[in-house]
Amino acid sequence: MSLNHRHKIAVIGIGAVGSAVCYGLINQGICDDLVLVDVNKTKAIGEAMDLRHSIEYMGRNMKVRAGEYKDCGDADIAIICLGTPQNLLKRDAEGNVIRSSILEVACKMVRPATEELMRSGFNGYIITITNPLDTITQLIWRISGLPSNRVIGSGTSLDTARLKCILGEIINVDPHSINAYVIGEHGPTEFIPWSIASVGGKSMNTIKADNPDRFADHTYESILKKVQVAGPKVVNKKGFTNYGIASSAIAIARAILYDECRVIPVCTYLEGHYGFSNVFTSVPAIIGGEGVHEIIDLHLTDDEMEQFRHSVDTIREANLAAQAYL
Repeated sequence: MSLNHRHKIAVIGIGAVGSAVCYGLINQGICDDLVLVDVNKTKAIGEAMDLRHSIEYMGRNMKVRAGEYKDCGDADIAIICLGTPQNLLKRDAEGNVIRSSILEVACKMVRPATEELMRSGFNGYIITITNPLDTITQLIWRISGLPSNRVIGSGTSLDTARLKCILGEIINVDPHSINAYVIGEHGPTEFIPWSIASVGGKSMNTIKADNPDRFADHTYESILKKVQVAGPKVVNKKGFTNYGIASSAIAIARAILYDECRVIPVCTYLEGHYGFSNVFTSVPAIIGGEGVHEIIDLHLTDDEMEQFRHSVDTIREANLAAQAYL
C-alpha cells in the first residue's frame, strides 16, 4: 500500500526574501516537496542545490528542486515572493521612488505570474508578500478565481511582530505574552487599536497608567512610528529585509498545512466585517486548514474605526489606480 501524505509548496520569486522563505521551510520541516520558481532559472537551480546541501544537518528528508510554473499544479501552497526590481521603478527629482511606480511594476509582474500559476492547474492556497500588499492580494484573488479564504496576504503580520518586540522592550516582558495588533493597510495608514492591547489580561492603557516611568519616553504615536520605520531602518543598514517577512509567510503556511487555527493578522477579504466589503486589508484572523477560517471582529473605539475607515479608503484608491496597469 502506498502512503501519500506529502505536503508540497511552491515558492515563486527567489530573491533575498524567497530564498529566506525556502530556507525557513526546510529548517522547520514544514513541507516534504519544495519547488523554486524564478524568471532567472539559473539562480533558482543554484539556490535549490545550495538548499539541498543544507538538509543533511537539519535531520530532514525533503525534495528540493528548481522548477517552472507547470510544476506547481499539485502544490498545496504557492508563496508569491515577487519583488519590484529597483531599475524598473520611477523616481522623482530628489531620487525618491514614486509610490505609484511600485504599484505599476508590481501589477505588471504579478498578473502574468498568477495567470501562469493557475494555468498549471493549481488549486491550493496562495500566500503573497508582494507590495503594495493589500492591492496586490486583491488583484491575485481576482485573477486566480480562488475562494477569498484561500488567497492570503502577509499583511500586518510582520508589523505586529515588530510592535510586540518594541512593547516587550518597553515593559520588559516576552513579546509572546503581549496581545496587540497592527491592522489596516500594510503601509502609512496602518494603526494600532490600543483599546484591545493587553498583557496577561491587563489592558495596555492600564499598564501605561500604572507604570508612567516605563512610558516616560514613549507615546502611542511614537510607538506606531517606530513600527513603521523599523523596515526602512533595516533596509538602510543591510539593503533589504528578508528574515522577518519570511518567518511571517512560513507561519501562515504552517497554520494552513497543520490546521493550527492560529490567530495571525493577515490581509484578507472583508465582506461586511467591521462594516466594510469588497476589500482586502489586515485584521486578526483564525488561520487553519481552510485558509482564513474566521475573521475576528474586534470591538474598536469610534476613533479607531475612523482610522480604519481612512486606511480602507486609501486601499480602495490604490485598487482603482491599479486598473490602469492591467
